[in-house]
Amino acid sequence: MYAKNDNYVTYFEEKNAKDTEKLHYGRVSEAIKTGVKDGKNSYEFESWPARFVGKAREKSLALADKTSVKLTEWSARCPYDKGEKKNRPYIMVMDFEVAEKK
Repeated sequence: MYAKNDNYVTYFEEKNAKDTEKLHYGRVSEAIKTGVKDGKNSYEFESWPARFVGKAREKSLALADKTSVKLTEWSARCPYDKGEKKNRPYIMVMDFEVAEKK
């Protein structure tokens, strides 16, 4: 699944993954508003492994943990591992911008 739009997420460092010259690993988390409870907005959070490639790889190396970013070009991937009989979903990020603080 490919998307070229604006999705706001929070970037988290992935300290256990080994980057390559073409790939940087991280995680992204999206807050999804689920309603209002006791007068306050309530949210559900989705967290995805992320792989930053191309121009996004270079830009992601400068990101600090918990930085808000706007994904502008990305793809949701879900390859199947036949050996382990499991899906391994992740987000491949081709481009993003650091989100402006509100």
